[in-house]
Amino acid sequence: MCTIGSAVFDISAPEYIIGDPFEIEPQSISSLRSARKRVCIVGEVCSFKCEEARGGGGMFITFGIFDGNATIEVRTRRLEAEDAQEISDTISNGMIVAAVGDVRPDKNSPDMLFYYSAIAKIKRLPREDTAEEKRVELHLHTNMSAMDALISPADAVNTAKRWGHKAVAVTDHANVQGFPEAMIAAEKAEMKVIYGLEAYFVNDSASPLFGEWDRAFSDEVVVFDIETTGLSVVTCKITEIGAVKIRDGKVVDRYSTFVNPECHIPEEITELTSITDDMVKDAPTVREVLPEFLAFVGDDLLVAHNAGFDTGFIRYVAKEQGIEFDSPYLDTVALSRYVNTDLKVHKLDAVAKYFGLGDFNHHRAVDDAEMLGLIYLKMLEKLEKFGIEDYGRLVSEIHANTDPLTLKTYHMIILVKNLTGLKNLYKLVSLSYLKYYRRVPRIPKSELDKLREGLIIGSACEAGELFSAIVDNRSDSDIEDIASYYDYLEIQPIGNNHFMVDEGRVPDEEALRDYNRRIVAIGEKLGKPVVATSDAHFLDPEDEIYRHILLAGMKFKDADKSCPIYFHTTDEMLREFAYLGEKKAHEVVIDNPNAINDMVEEVRPIPKGSFPPHLDGAEEELTEKCWTRAHNMYGDELPEIVSSRLERELGSIIKNGFAVLYVIAEKLVHFSESQGYLVGSRGSVGSSFVATMAGISEVNPLPPHYYCPKCRYSDFSNPDKVGSGFDMPTRNCPVCGEKLAQDGQDIPFETFLGFYGEKSPDIDLNFSGEVQGRVHKFTEELFGSENVFRAGTLGTLADKTAYGFVAKYFESKGESVCRAEADRIISHCVGVKRTTGQHPGGIIVVPREKEVYDFTPIQHPADDPKSDIITTHFAFSYLHDTILKLDELGHDIPTKYKFLEKYSGISVMDVAMNDRTVYELFATTESIGIPQMDVTDKETKMLGLMIGTLGLPEMGTSFIQQVLVDAKPKNFADLMQISGLTHGTDVWLGNAQDLIKNGICDISHVVGTRDGIMLDLIRYGVDKNLSFKIMEMVRKNKKGKPIPEEMVAAMREKEVPEWYIDSLRKIKYMFPKAHAAAYVMSAIRLGWYKVHQPVAFYCAILTVAPEGFDATVVARGRRAVVDTMRDINARWNDATQKEKDLFGAMQFANECMLRNIKFLPVSLEHSHAKEFLPEDGNIRMPFMSLPGVGENAALAIMNAREDEPYFSVEDLQLRAKLNKSVIEILRTNGVLDRLSETAQISMFDLF
Repeated sequence: MCTIGSAVFDISAPEYIIGDPFEIEPQSISSLRSARKRVCIVGEVCSFKCEEARGGGGMFITFGIFDGNATIEVRTRRLEAEDAQEISDTISNGMIVAAVGDVRPDKNSPDMLFYYSAIAKIKRLPREDTAEEKRVELHLHTNMSAMDALISPADAVNTAKRWGHKAVAVTDHANVQGFPEAMIAAEKAEMKVIYGLEAYFVNDSASPLFGEWDRAFSDEVVVFDIETTGLSVVTCKITEIGAVKIRDGKVVDRYSTFVNPECHIPEEITELTSITDDMVKDAPTVREVLPEFLAFVGDDLLVAHNAGFDTGFIRYVAKEQGIEFDSPYLDTVALSRYVNTDLKVHKLDAVAKYFGLGDFNHHRAVDDAEMLGLIYLKMLEKLEKFGIEDYGRLVSEIHANTDPLTLKTYHMIILVKNLTGLKNLYKLVSLSYLKYYRRVPRIPKSELDKLREGLIIGSACEAGELFSAIVDNRSDSDIEDIASYYDYLEIQPIGNNHFMVDEGRVPDEEALRDYNRRIVAIGEKLGKPVVATSDAHFLDPEDEIYRHILLAGMKFKDADKSCPIYFHTTDEMLREFAYLGEKKAHEVVIDNPNAINDMVEEVRPIPKGSFPPHLDGAEEELTEKCWTRAHNMYGDELPEIVSSRLERELGSIIKNGFAVLYVIAEKLVHFSESQGYLVGSRGSVGSSFVATMAGISEVNPLPPHYYCPKCRYSDFSNPDKVGSGFDMPTRNCPVCGEKLAQDGQDIPFETFLGFYGEKSPDIDLNFSGEVQGRVHKFTEELFGSENVFRAGTLGTLADKTAYGFVAKYFESKGESVCRAEADRIISHCVGVKRTTGQHPGGIIVVPREKEVYDFTPIQHPADDPKSDIITTHFAFSYLHDTILKLDELGHDIPTKYKFLEKYSGISVMDVAMNDRTVYELFATTESIGIPQMDVTDKETKMLGLMIGTLGLPEMGTSFIQQVLVDAKPKNFADLMQISGLTHGTDVWLGNAQDLIKNGICDISHVVGTRDGIMLDLIRYGVDKNLSFKIMEMVRKNKKGKPIPEEMVAAMREKEVPEWYIDSLRKIKYMFPKAHAAAYVMSAIRLGWYKVHQPVAFYCAILTVAPEGFDATVVARGRRAVVDTMRDINARWNDATQKEKDLFGAMQFANECMLRNIKFLPVSLEHSHAKEFLPEDGNIRMPFMSLPGVGENAALAIMNAREDEPYFSVEDLQLRAKLNKSVIEILRTNGVLDRLSETAQISMFDLF
């Protein structure tokens, strides 16, 4: 064994994986501060990276090794790609290794680097639970407790399983977003999860009146205040008492005295109260003062601001003196929250100011009591206006009308007992976010009482209502009343609450133990089980630093204060609570938590199965539509390839209950088209021939073929073996002579619905942003608004933000860490929940026979109570296979189609998909009349004129233009490959690019799309089922796992080339061919307009996507345009996003000018508010193209012009309601040159 820092390593049985065997005699990484030879280290691999060397010519591998105390960066020398792949297949993050090698200083930083010569796998011994009887954790936070906890739900489940615990609870702050991951992990590990949360509970049934008092407001009360040496009733002392006695709305008596605390008054208290040691040194002690004060009070009601504090001190001192204190009291803070609903802050001075009662010497008891007396009378006046004249009526009115948003929140644990409880919890969570959100989502007692069935309620931590009442020294009866509401009471390790000692709220740790003993005693008296919990926020003790970094990033002042709230073992908890005695410790640590676990049934947070909405006759409607369209396209007697594909797909779709999704999608498409906007499909839905026949997708997945629109002749022979129907030569129908249509992209159905058609379909539809909102509304009309919600998303801490947190944390401490250590710490911080959001177009539909609470709670996105959008509480990725999600996405392509048709008069659907002049755009600029420039010239690249694809969707960026130049695509099939290569991960760079560059294959044969893998392998002779499995493995291999040897062997058996297999090994993500086809179809259509209708093309593109366009630059001519681009390009890394948008717009304007198309200046008579308009072969710029002229002003100018022409600048400003700055912009840019300043006629104008 070997121990370094917090880590214990087993080095007894090493497995040597790289290099020769070596003696394992490890040294601590923290001791490696200078260059050394032949050093052995041990630790965990982290931050593994395999990257191409700058300038190419090899690969470098870097990773960190963390030994429990420090991290060192490990580097390799330059490696060949095959060697780098072999190491990547051998070493991975999380692996525990021993390594021997040399330590050298980094030339570019103060860090030390490690260059290994050999590596062995060893083991790290994790923390174990060795107790014979195990506990159950009932209070644990996962990384879904926003910016506060770090345990992944899976780690919580797997750790509890490894320790032998029967179950583990997941109780995040106010949310249940950790449930799905915990559920998946639990089912995999065969482990029980107790589902729950730590709620922000508000007691809306609580009264500002404590004790019995139902007299009239006119009866006598004592308004009082005390000053103390601090906040703790245990460690602090009273320094002053002031009181006024009020009867019939008047002050009838006063009491005031200093109190000698018999200790030093802290300086900060003197600064606050102005009471000094000298002022109280000769005053009577509390032993003398208290009987006197209580005699002054008599049987009257006590009134105080934040009365629990003042009465808590009085009660504590009375108990010390053996004096009974049970006076009823009224808290004016709670009363103010009820009475003064328009007041946000209810501190004494704020309320005094609210009532206009003047200044007073705040934080002096006698002055505070006098002022509070006046405030009390003012609030009684308001109550009497409401018809409330006695305390009995006041209490009943408050119970009926209290606003939970104004009340103090307490922590509370709510556990799910059964399915009824699960649904009730989902309802409570939904209410807390939708109805009771203020700073945090609140659960009022009144709502909990209604939905308590199936739930188990625990008293939570020191922020719980019970613990707070004990700390505040509330009366025994109050404390027992509070405790009686809970099903079990909770105590926690001393370290959890040690901050109370640090803050002086309790004298020492023994006082904290006394609090826990008190809770145990209350549990015994009331017959409530008491359980000991970790309140875990991180997994292991050494993980605390990650939480410190999170809290520091959130700017908590005490972020670095130690709070060891880690997941405790049974042994640790038994030691922690040994002060209760062996028997009682066993009861609270083991017996009672297990008893509560036994009360809990195993439930599944998301039900198994699929629950699509029901549409009567969906199966019949889909079947009829598909067969009808198939016959309309391919004839009465369908070709076997058409009928068999349609039968197979319809059979799978209907069998698996997916017909309703297709029918819904078709209705949405039809609705959009009825509004005048075409719809684009994306994703793999184009793999489905049913989607094509239903009118959902324009991508036809059949093999390349011809068909006759007139006589319905078809030909699937494809003698030229082209990859796309659009690449087939033009032919006329041999039957009727009509020009044949060409179609078919050869896409297997399996990509969409799986090999057996069982995968839940994902139909993504691109609607114009102009109509997207109406489509969402139409969906609500179809299914009812109560069944339609937006798909929720989760925003977690990302690498870049975590890096900032880590850097600032160590900078604030004056410390530095090496890059490898920083990367390791960052990796532990990422993934923590930050916020929630909504999918840009995801709409979920709950079947009418169910409620949304059968699947998930609901909330507003970003927890915004002002939002009118309601989303699923769970990230929708977890609900994907359970309830229907419609991707009704907003996209600019359908909008561009609309404007292209408007400006050209030519339908997008009439555009030829095989026009060779359009395909020339992907190789040269000559088809648009611009002489070809040198593609290697930096200026050419800057102008975006390497080829002619500027403005074509997914084809116009400098990166993709370079790919097109390198790959030299010749046809539609090649362009689908380009789309796949540029949307995948590790598919082009270091992969297909090298294969093409080295002449191993051309663009048509590289691995371009996920579907291409399956089709290629089938053509090589690999079994169809295995080909599908290989495709599935490769296309989602995000972690870069090695392809299983049996798959590699099967490919080699069929003589699949080694370069092809190596290419598959490198891929992390593959793009679907159907999605690529849809993108390329859009690019070809827009390209056709660019070649043949250039003015319509530029007007449409700029109208729909005008970001960055600046008419003031364009008006100065092409030189100004190019100079602007050069300036931004020279400082690209420091340029703002606005400048980068301007750069893109100027590329477009420059190309337009090179084609001799002019930009006409903004005109008061001819310009549109937003649209770039064709005008005599040129383009008229809109009002909004002038920086500083916003949409409202532009529309106002255009709309008022429709009534009659403007007569003067004054007339324009008045009718369009323009401010002076807009008028000045128009004047500066010559828009007002033809207008006089005013419409007045002078005497000289008459002659």
